[in-house]
Amino acid sequence: MNIAATSARSSILSSAIAAQYEVLRGAALGEALPLKARSGLMLFLRRGMWGWAQTLAAAANPPQEQSHPPSTAWPTHGGHAAVVHVLAIIAMSIHDRRSP
Repeated sequence: MNIAATSARSSILSSAIAAQYEVLRGAALGEALPLKARSGLMLFLRRGMWGWAQTLAAAANPPQEQSHPPSTAWPTHGGHAAVVHVLAIIAMSIHDRRSP
């Protein structure tokens, strides 16, 4: 898989995780929680936002064989980059949640 395809896949997965966060946030504000989101809520309450995001990012990005040696310029730190990307998408979408 090339870099552009990997980046696009990562963006789609991060957006999907951010959408799951929005479902949980809506439930916290009084909306009905869909049955399929309840396990995510339990995970969020038990491990916190960081643990929830790490778990979802790890489940969405199964380990793959690397065809090239890891770069020393961008260490992965155990997949933290995917979690940071998810949290950044959530933070940047705050203007979507505000109503005029």
